Amino acid sequence: MVTDILQEILESGAILVVDPTVIQTNPDDFLDHYGHILDVISLVAKGRSGYTFYQSISAPKDNINGVFFHSFCTIADNMGIKVDAITYVHGDNFLSQNADFQLNSSDGAKIDSYACPSQENMVKYSAAIASEVAQYPIEGLILDDLMLASKKTCFCDRCRRLFASKWNIERDFSFEYLESRDLMINWNDERSTYVNQTLKEITDSVKGIKNIDISIVLKADRETGFITGANEFFGQNITELAKITNNIIIHVNPWSEIFPAKNTPEYQHLVGSFSVLDEYSRSGIKPSLYFWNVDSKDKLDVVIQLKDDLKTDKVYVEPSLLPDFTKRRTINLGF
Repeated sequence: MVTDILQEILESGAILVVDPTVIQTNPDDFLDHYGHILDVISLVAKGRSGYTFYQSISAPKDNINGVFFHSFCTIADNMGIKVDAITYVHGDNFLSQNADFQLNSSDGAKIDSYACPSQENMVKYSAAIASEVAQYPIEGLILDDLMLASKKTCFCDRCRRLFASKWNIERDFSFEYLESRDLMINWNDERSTYVNQTLKEITDSVKGIKNIDISIVLKADRETGFITGANEFFGQNITELAKITNNIIIHVNPWSEIFPAKNTPEYQHLVGSFSVLDEYSRSGIKPSLYFWNVDSKDKLDVVIQLKDDLKTDKVYVEPSLLPDFTKRRTINLGF
């Protein structure tokens, strides 16, 4: 039962992430039922659909859950419950349909579900939405999907033109061409610059309104080389991101469903894969963890154990997978 695992998650000290399209609940009912055990909760303000769960003047509003974030956030604040808001930045189905924000792969194919980070209007749009969300009584803002969709994106005309003029190459280049000319480091730097610029613009806009913690979710999957691979695959360079915010949330194995039992070699290997977090913590980064598909007590136990073993600040948990999990997994891993 979903309600059973929700109770377990809340009592464990993990922070539950509530997306109204996944956990379909009424804010009043939810808080009547769980409010007494809640200190902090994380609410999605703008979903991967690209639609908001509050009245936005920048983005389209969700037809069904258009006041969910507004209502839940306001009631929670009145009850003394802290709220972290989540917005999905480049993972945006609505914008991905717009030619101006179209993401392309190396072979010219249009990539669905994600928008291109190099587009200046995308940066302004993201900052405008973050500024709207910051007006609510929230303690922190979490930016998820602030990234390129995969290793072989974005090769839209704009991204190619900008890179080609900088390095004096033909505009119609491919991923393989970059590899053959030893330009991959420059290319990865270029991609991460777009992500960094977006984060900085959002941070500056929000801090002008309210001094709250701003966190970025970094995708760290075994299929993509964990934390270091996030730069090559998603343009997420943890060292550069940490110069803008020291709140980094590591999404552990989003695409590889593994919750190895404690005291197994697999568990020790997983802990070892994230041992670099200790080094980052000493340098001033405040790492937290993020998991989805935590739908049983056994999985929750592993999550809490990992939080303790990796000495991280917080752990965010979703009890299920996103509805279009397979599609996004395919895009992110570049299949």
